[in-house]
Amino acid sequence: MIRHIFFLLCILFSLTCAAQSIEKRYSSYISEKGTINFFRPKKLKNNKNMGEFLFDMTYVSNTDSVTINCSINITNGEMVSSAELRNGDKRKSGENVYAIYRNVTKKGYLIRLSARYTLNDIRECFSNGAPLVFYFQLRDGTTCSASYTPSQWKKDSSQVTRILSSLNY
Repeated sequence: MIRHIFFLLCILFSLTCAAQSIEKRYSSYISEKGTINFFRPKKLKNNKNMGEFLFDMTYVSNTDSVTINCSINITNGEMVSSAELRNGDKRKSGENVYAIYRNVTKKGYLIRLSARYTLNDIRECFSNGAPLVFYFQLRDGTTCSASYTPSQWKKDSSQVTRILSSLNY
């Protein structure tokens, strides 16, 4: 009897450890514009030529596009001229790239920018096995990037892919 109880407890414990809650990463709202699906901010630490990097995503059902908003910390005040998502050899260029704001900080500048991608582009990026890299070119030619670590990618790509697959229904 004790073995059976122990066995059941082990199974329950393993199920709760394997399940990934999406509530901390995703929320959905209904509005007059359609259903708004918001992917909460995610911080990436594997960065080049920039300090802290944070991004969030918003998908609105009526537009069938995903807006990615990013916060980047850079030392020079140049504005971003292009944004691109990269996985291995795949590249997806952002459309309507613009700065929402630019603030002066102690160590440089905090720039909040926005770029739009198709839902298919985002699905392809998050279903790719290679970690996603956010790549930015500044107007002066400087390039900046932020990428997932392999362990971050494994967890977040499976969560986002799971959420994106539910958007069809």
